[in-house]
Amino acid sequence: MDDQLAGPWLIAGGYTLALALLLLGGRFDGRRPTAAAVSYALCGILVSETSLYWLSEGSGSAVPGWLWFAFPLVIAALAAWRGYRQKTWTGRLDGSGEPSFGVLPSRGIAVTHASPESVVTAVEFDHNGHRLLGVEYRLGGSAEFPDSSRTADLTDGTYALIQLRTPDVPSVVITPVTGAFEPERFTPLEDARITRNTIGAPKPDALLQRFETGTEFDRRFTVTTSDPEFAEALLTPGVRALFEDDPWFRVREVAFHGGSLWTSEAGTLTEEMMFADSRRLAVLASTVDWEDADFRSVAAGSDTSDAGWLGERRGPLAGLRTPLNRRREAAGRQPLSTLSLVARTVVALALVLPGLALAVNSLTALTGLAPEARLAVTATQRAEASTSSCTSCGNGNLVDGTYELDGETHEVKDLRWMSFGNFPERGDVVDIAVTPLWWHPLIEGKDTGVFLLLIGLAPVLAGALLAKATFRPRPRRV
Repeated sequence: MDDQLAGPWLIAGGYTLALALLLLGGRFDGRRPTAAAVSYALCGILVSETSLYWLSEGSGSAVPGWLWFAFPLVIAALAAWRGYRQKTWTGRLDGSGEPSFGVLPSRGIAVTHASPESVVTAVEFDHNGHRLLGVEYRLGGSAEFPDSSRTADLTDGTYALIQLRTPDVPSVVITPVTGAFEPERFTPLEDARITRNTIGAPKPDALLQRFETGTEFDRRFTVTTSDPEFAEALLTPGVRALFEDDPWFRVREVAFHGGSLWTSEAGTLTEEMMFADSRRLAVLASTVDWEDADFRSVAAGSDTSDAGWLGERRGPLAGLRTPLNRRREAAGRQPLSTLSLVARTVVALALVLPGLALAVNSLTALTGLAPEARLAVTATQRAEASTSSCTSCGNGNLVDGTYELDGETHEVKDLRWMSFGNFPERGDVVDIAVTPLWWHPLIEGKDTGVFLLLIGLAPVLAGALLAKATFRPRPRRV
């Protein structure tokens, strides 16, 4: 079959089948982990190979095929390792899988003394004088869910509910507002996290009403409560300052209800999330000015510092992540989990390293440091205008030839000619620069060297900005 006819169908079919495998993996996730991992791995391989075919056919890319297979396999291995770690850390705790306090999510409502099918994992244990409960649950895609929750279920639908036991108090829900810092700050990433975290968060099974403090706090947070007098006593200046100054509270909904102080976050329940989020809840509990003796006992004797609360449970890369997050929080930025830190670092390196290699190669050609050779042209192909019979449209001006370097003869196939100078003909001999770094692109003119230098510097700049925003964030201007 003619590749030009089959190509678009192969590309569309590959991505469609990959999407089907992704959805299938989502259905298996949490119930059949092996089948989910296989589905995700096949999805990644199919996306990679479809992209490889598309790039190879459309732009003559020579990316090694093994890279396209290795990338999704590495991602699948990391996902499997993360699932294994989740099972092992809950087993190490001297806790219980049967909740004795708090709430469980059921059709978007936080209910007590229920065991809904949506709960995937539950672990309850004592830590630093507090009773903690972690619950992983799925929204389930029920038609009874609000539209926003059904949307979250389509994208993943997995959430974690971290709870700290308190005496029974009236219900209070404190929800961050998207766009609350505009126009002083532009926070699209924080707004996205607020939306992602809150659309799947359960709501108390109580009649709530809006409460306002009459301060700037009302612009940044929405408060609903079953008892306005209790909400007024709860939201002291110290508590309001904690919510406004700590970046963690800016993207997560916090609630008092059913003898529990809880927060909900999108994603699977991990050891790092369990202890990091519960520490923030303990900080909040210790900041509240409890009047009753039973209420004051919630925070008594609790060490909520990083070292005192987390101890040896700080997660992978703690030596790097802990001081980094201190700098980020001091600059008003969100703290990073291990996964977020690794993902940002990988993306930054993926931008900087190839771009830097291309920029260095271009500079060596422009400064005369790259070895020069004479290319004997054996065949050429000019780009043609789009016609119904065109077989080389979009391929650009291509040159085949041979050159000698260090006593060896090298063959060149489909060299893309980008110089604005005269396009060579068969039999011509032209000067080229053989650049030193992999993949050793051949540069045929100064104008091509400048063009490739600019192309290489663009991802270097983007990667450097991402690295700076990650590791050396600048304080936000207020």
